[in-house]
Amino acid sequence: METPKSASFGEVLPKDVRGQGEGFGKAFERALKKLDGDRFGGEKLEVRAFVSISPNPGGVSQYMVTLNPTG
Repeated sequence: METPKSASFGEVLPKDVRGQGEGFGKAFERALKKLDGDRFGGEKLEVRAFVSISPNPGGVSQYMVTLNPTG
């Protein structure tokens, strides 16, 4: 079974937001703006949220959201 490829991707740096909720929200908005609506219109897409963590002292260095086909 082939792993579905990402339909879209959005990312945001912590310096551009005031908190985790805003970070994921902006990353999601960017992924939606990049999404090819003609190609994926009518499909259900899985939303995955990720963070990159920086080493000591630690913390989020990037918020990422991917939209992936479910079938």
